[in-house]
Amino acid sequence: MNLRRLIVLAAPLLCLGAAPPEDFDPTCRNGLFTADPPFALATINRTQPRAPFHEDTDGCPWQGEKCATGSYVVPGDTVIISRVRNGYACALYPSKGGGTAGWLATRQINLTPVDTRPNPERWLGTWSSEGNPTIRFTGRLNSLYVKGQAFWPGPPATHDWPSIHEGEIDGPVEITGHTGLYGEDDNLCEVRFTLLGDYLLARDNRNCGGANVNFSAVYRRAPDKAAR
Repeated sequence: MNLRRLIVLAAPLLCLGAAPPEDFDPTCRNGLFTADPPFALATINRTQPRAPFHEDTDGCPWQGEKCATGSYVVPGDTVIISRVRNGYACALYPSKGGGTAGWLATRQINLTPVDTRPNPERWLGTWSSEGNPTIRFTGRLNSLYVKGQAFWPGPPATHDWPSIHEGEIDGPVEITGHTGLYGEDDNLCEVRFTLLGDYLLARDNRNCGGANVNFSAVYRRAPDKAAR
């Protein structure tokens, strides 16, 4: 799928006018963000000096200004968006501490082209979510492999060990366009990846490690020395 087609298909999502169904779950938070694919990149436009994030409770974000939080993004900022409902998009602004998530008014964002069939080399290297989890993609015999570690609440150097709160992935990844699927032979641990420009989004099935451990996060490229 070329970039133009991606924009043509995604643009109508920003113009949906129908109210969300009664059973629609408006939850939009950074810890759960990668659980709601598909994803797209967007840029904050210049319609207003600020684009405030909106709450996801008590009828929000569809209750107007009273839903606005104190967090905001400004024109030129890049955000990742997932669900779009009735004039609002669930968005994440990647930054330290897991980033800021919430609902943004669709009138304040413009979709950014994304390569949906990237060269496999775009996957290669080390990716990290602020040092935990960390994963590394390598190419072997025309296939893609991933190896990574995740800890809760943090790596060994920061907490008492030994601990059951750790997890590992190590094996091949099946690539389809700009998405990838990792699954162990016993089919217990599964991780789905989305390569979105300079970001890598991952969501697992909560079965890839000890208690509270997961690989679900938004990753950025890291120095190769960060790989384990």
